[in-house]
Amino acid sequence: MNKLILSAVLATLPLIAAPAFAADEINVSNGISAAGAPLAVHGSDPVALLSSGKSVEGTSEFSATFDGASYYFASAENQKTFEANPAQYVPQHGGFCSFGVSVGKKFDGDPDQFLVHDGKLFLFLNAGTREAFMKDVIGTAKTADTQWGQIKHTAVSDL
Repeated sequence: MNKLILSAVLATLPLIAAPAFAADEINVSNGISAAGAPLAVHGSDPVALLSSGKSVEGTSEFSATFDGASYYFASAENQKTFEANPAQYVPQHGGFCSFGVSVGKKFDGDPDQFLVHDGKLFLFLNAGTREAFMKDVIGTAKTADTQWGQIKHTAVSDL
């Protein structure tokens, strides 16, 4: 009987969590992290991306949840830094490819393809989209910000 109840509870968890990400507002991995929320930035440490300019894999041992997404960190220090001001460390455009957002799409954001500009973290689908963004960082970032306001609440499948 207990196994049946547990199975029923576990089966409903995705239904409870799904509405928070129904419109794909944050680019997250499938499934739920150890913290109980979908994993953002592919498990890379966003504090390390901004502070060291290197993609460093985080661990579930050091995690924090912000805006319904879980973030992993390489150290307790990075976790505390993030928790003090999470908005400073989350990637722009929900962690989707910022160049993709500038053209009205939500492509995956790869933490190995990133740019830190003006204290903000931008992720890209691949080296090509990063390079395209780099041709006019200020202009493309501004276009992406405008587009993000229009597509933020739109599901990936509807774009």
